[in-house]
Amino acid sequence: MSDVLTIQNGKVVLKTEEGQSIERPEADLYDMFHREIRPPIDGCALPDGVKFYEWRDPFFLVVHQHPPFCRSLRWIAPDSPADYGPGAKYRKVRLSIPYANTFAMYFCRGGKLLLTGFNELYFRNEPLRSKSDSLGYPALLNISAIKTKERTRSWICTQHLRNTAEMDWTTQLGNLITHTWDGAFNLSSERHEGASGYGESQGVHPDLHPVERWEEASRKDDAFALSVPWKPARFTVGELMNCMFDEIGKQNHYFPGATPAPLKPAGVVQRFINFAQQKLTGGKA
Repeated sequence: MSDVLTIQNGKVVLKTEEGQSIERPEADLYDMFHREIRPPIDGCALPDGVKFYEWRDPFFLVVHQHPPFCRSLRWIAPDSPADYGPGAKYRKVRLSIPYANTFAMYFCRGGKLLLTGFNELYFRNEPLRSKSDSLGYPALLNISAIKTKERTRSWICTQHLRNTAEMDWTTQLGNLITHTWDGAFNLSSERHEGASGYGESQGVHPDLHPVERWEEASRKDDAFALSVPWKPARFTVGELMNCMFDEIGKQNHYFPGATPAPLKPAGVVQRFINFAQQKLTGGKA
């Protein structure tokens, strides 16, 4: 006998092939679907620039796009006595930047979305229109190029980002983006992770290295960055989102027992059995 789920007179009755029987209010079935489909975004309006988001309990991934812009950045000076840290010396550079796409990963704890340290940045010369769109690596210091068996991550270091649990998720996202662009661009990635997006982009365009050439090209043309063939990432937006969910689900030392809901979840019966058992045992549902 297979698992059987019936709904009658406001009740859901589950009978498993092992002979187990579970009876729950019909409202619990609604609660299960509600929890699976709707992220806990607390009624916040989506910030300008959010192109995609996906909720796979307990993780929430947001893809934010900043339009092309010219920005003054604090870039490590050629004569800096230190590669990073308090002893480093900086100068201002004004650089043309293409579409900048931030992939921000949150973890839901106690009903609150908290930004994790698993966030990435990518460049494009056109706006995002589909999850099948390709991505390019950003030619920036402090964006670490971390090579794994599956891919090269374009990781944003958030060591000095000071978000708190009291902030809503939109404020945390804004702080991440500000932190990325208003911080100091130094050689920390080279020294700690082995490579930065800037170093890995050597050779993609003659006017990127050294940064003075990029600065001069930006002075001549604010839209210079849109003509650069950024080093291509070997995955689409949708593939990267799936990969990030898969990777963070394996970080049990950061998120004990937290495995994101799969892209193709189990059948309704098995999911409701799990949901009902959580409620029966007092687990968080």
